[in-house]
Amino acid sequence: MPAPLRIHLSPEENAQLRELETNPVVPHKVRRRAQAVRLAAQGWTAPRIARHLGLDRATARRDLRRWLRQGLDGLADGKAPGAKPRWTEAMTAYLQELLSGDRAWTAPLLAEALEGRFFTRFHPGTVRRRLLALGYRWGRTRYVSVETVWRR
Repeated sequence: MPAPLRIHLSPEENAQLRELETNPVVPHKVRRRAQAVRLAAQGWTAPRIARHLGLDRATARRDLRRWLRQGLDGLADGKAPGAKPRWTEAMTAYLQELLSGDRAWTAPLLAEALEGRFFTRFHPGTVRRRLLALGYRWGRTRYVSVETVWRR
């Protein structure tokens, strides 16, 4: 059986944790971690805290250890895992360079151009969403008589 984790809180830390625990804007997990730390400071063990809060014992211990290592910063959620984004700023700059010319582009054509330049394949829907985020809008391309173009 692991040794109980001893947590001692200053009055300021206790007040900060109490504020976090009762603030409805703070995410639920952060409020629960603040409550766990306050209970541990009152002498509760990790298994008892886990039963009280409906957590796994390992989760309660991990949260308390994070508090001991990082303090208040340890209560916040970490960055979610996942693959790093494939889209880069260079791709955005290349898109803007392509669109600054006179040629009419479609999302599938832009996806092909990106693949040719960066060797990464994107779905045309992804390219479309990036274009919308950059402020570009779709417009129907059509043949227009030369006279119409000159009148504008």
